[in-house]
Amino acid sequence: MVKLHHYSEEKFRGFAEDRQVKALLQLLCALESNLADDEYSTALVAEIHRCLQWSASAVQNRFASFSSLNADSSLHDIMRQIVPLIRSSQNSFGGNDPEILRFDGSGRQAETVAPHPLTVVLDNLRSAYNVGSIFRTAECVSAKSILLCGITPAPPHPGLLKTAMGTEQRLSWQQYSSTEHAVDLLKKQGIPVIALETATHAKPLFDYEVTRPVAVIMGNEALGIEEKILALADEVLTIPVCGWKNSLNVSNAFAVAAYRLSGLSSN
Repeated sequence: MVKLHHYSEEKFRGFAEDRQVKALLQLLCALESNLADDEYSTALVAEIHRCLQWSASAVQNRFASFSSLNADSSLHDIMRQIVPLIRSSQNSFGGNDPEILRFDGSGRQAETVAPHPLTVVLDNLRSAYNVGSIFRTAECVSAKSILLCGITPAPPHPGLLKTAMGTEQRLSWQQYSSTEHAVDLLKKQGIPVIALETATHAKPLFDYEVTRPVAVIMGNEALGIEEKILALADEVLTIPVCGWKNSLNVSNAFAVAAYRLSGLSSN
């Protein structure tokens, strides 16, 4: 989180127009990166409105679309306004520097679809933060769906929303009382089911040949995937590790597996 800078009216009015634009861009970038934090984003919106009131008329005109937003505006409305503002204004800075794609939905990554969209099965995860992180990664690989099983937290859990960063609104997800039921439905649909686990009989993830969309099961942070669920999987894969720890954090493990199983990583 970027520290919120409070400008005095005298100081801000004393800025040249290009410096006012740069200050507003910095605040907009901070807002775009922290929309999931309600208290911080509310303070940022108020600060931006104050600075706009003190800006030169030409600067106010450039950022006029932001004037319709307030702390009660929806996430979608805020994103719809601030992303074009940032991108149109950043051309004033940086000269011939390479373009950095900093803003959601504004770069070539938004035009990419995974070769094999993934179905994600979360087997009794405990941490809402891990689940939210998995939502964010799943959206990045254009996952087909997330199945939240057993005790796995679901939106609108505040911890999940904090790390999902709005991606819970862009993904299909369903809740199931048991992982067994969810896996049974997937197998009836003819979707291969992969369990990611540190089992002794597991095959290395990177030796698995990806030829079609699959479902991947991620297990409980402490207990892993239940044995009866492992037995239902068509394949059990593991991520090789070289350190003392036996495995990665579940959300990190999912990120590695998601790029491989979605067909986005090269061999």
